[in-house]
Amino acid sequence: MLSFKKTIIATTVALIPFCSFAAQQLTEEQANSMQSFKSITIRGAFYTDSDYVMAMSKAADNEGAASFYITTTNISPSNDTLRIVYAKLYKADAPKALEQPETLRKFEGVYEYPKSKAIRLEPFNIVRIRGYFPTDYDVNQAIAKEASAQGAYGFYIDSRSELGSNIQVAAYLFKKDAPERKLQPENAIPYDSEAGQLALAKGGEAAMQVEKPGYYSPSAFNEKYYADKFNNKVIDKTTTNSAATNKVTTTSNTETISTVATEPQRVTRYTVTLPDGRKIQELNDATAAKMVSFDTLKFRGYYVTDQEISYQAGKRAIEAGAKYYHIARVAHDSKGPNITVFVDLYK
Repeated sequence: MLSFKKTIIATTVALIPFCSFAAQQLTEEQANSMQSFKSITIRGAFYTDSDYVMAMSKAADNEGAASFYITTTNISPSNDTLRIVYAKLYKADAPKALEQPETLRKFEGVYEYPKSKAIRLEPFNIVRIRGYFPTDYDVNQAIAKEASAQGAYGFYIDSRSELGSNIQVAAYLFKKDAPERKLQPENAIPYDSEAGQLALAKGGEAAMQVEKPGYYSPSAFNEKYYADKFNNKVIDKTTTNSAATNKVTTTSNTETISTVATEPQRVTRYTVTLPDGRKIQELNDATAAKMVSFDTLKFRGYYVTDQEISYQAGKRAIEAGAKYYHIARVAHDSKGPNITVFVDLYK
């Protein structure tokens, strides 16, 4: 979704040749694996993502950098037509990033994984429990007991939903030597887009930028997919007090399980849904930089939240026949609260 200050997950290769300069753009993973020698900022009237990538490449060249990673871009507070772009610079012989010691909490002999670690690993099971857990510690203890009983080395609590006074929790379990998940890049080109089909037809490095069947979303687990895969049922730990015996009993209700989902898990994108059911997805900056828009539209008005802006952009994009859209720029009026939003449209 749109943010006035956006974090950019940069890409190594764009479909549009943009760089006549030597400094190359890095992916987030590549940048995190090396030590930066300097951070720089550039300002300019950049109307497309490719514009500021080219400008940053030139600026990195002037600083003697072999590569760069764009971390953030936002609107200049002093001039609404300007963008400010921030990047880290790297030498060709940049030293490896220093590894930070991992500190994990432990419950019932099982480690609690953060999402950043869990999302990269393939779980061997999923645990879903329902019951009364008054504190986070109680939730962790309940999940850890189930995880320990199944021989898990680590667990990650992915979702919680309130059911009256009870909570339903879903957690993923991991072995110590859990294999790596095959993740889609955050900036993957949608495979059902025009740009995606062109990239697949081109093959080689271009095709590698497209969403891959059978690969997982890098931003979210698919609970239904894994519940079906492991034939998983909700463990109901709901307790009730019996007036006759004054004893606590535990029920064992289960959910009906459907067939295993076979479709690929796509990158999770912000989606606008109209009242008539039509939907459209918003592309992040890095994905849009790899694609060629078929049209651009703009609209003006007073909008308080990012959600309002995204909804209005998505609504207009649908009416224009787009399958995807990207909010390229937001300009504030010099007088008054209104803004002008520029939106790129993609097939």
